[in-house]
Amino acid sequence: MKTSVFSQISIDGKLTLGPGQSSKPLFSLFDGRDMEYIHKFRGKVDGIMVGKNTITTDNPFLTNRYEENKNPVRIIPTRTMDIPMDSNVLTDEGQTLIVTTENGKDERKIEQLRERGKECLICGQDKVDFGQMFNLLEEKYGINSLMVEGGGFLNWHVFNQDLVDEIILMQLPIIIGGASNITLVDGEGYTELDFTKKFKVVEVEPKDNYTLLRYLKAV
Repeated sequence: MKTSVFSQISIDGKLTLGPGQSSKPLFSLFDGRDMEYIHKFRGKVDGIMVGKNTITTDNPFLTNRYEENKNPVRIIPTRTMDIPMDSNVLTDEGQTLIVTTENGKDERKIEQLRERGKECLICGQDKVDFGQMFNLLEEKYGINSLMVEGGGFLNWHVFNQDLVDEIILMQLPIIIGGASNITLVDGEGYTELDFTKKFKVVEVEPKDNYTLLRYLKAV
């Protein structure tokens, strides 16, 4: 499965204007063509994955608004299923897959999801097993291309387990700062250079409102 981390960031790699804030203010810096690029990329992939925090702060639809019938399967990993049941991804007609753990599953919520035409997948005992999840996404759901839109902790998990093939960044020409602010990749991080995840630059293209950066996993 080809996995692309796709994100909108500041020059200093921030995803929001502060801890717990939505990323939506950054999108106000894009024009219609920029938003069309984001949505049409969604139309090219089989699945789109975001973390639970993205759902609770942004409440996105994660759909392709520019092309009919080209919406990816929405995949939400959550260790304890603590996701609001009134979230847009759980109340609209699109296909959504919640991935949770054996110890964190909530049978009542699972039944509610099924009643709404949504699905729940169990991967892992205490923490979501991303390797197992990716295998099942391919084998059971036919997902061969995946777009990961963060946030920082979700990105950490997929990078840390060597699951990322491509990075696409729409880098806005702004500095945000903030030591506790969400960055492209949070999590534990690495303290030795040998453990870092290496990519090669394959595209740098200045646009009117941002710079498009694309990287491929170094072989």
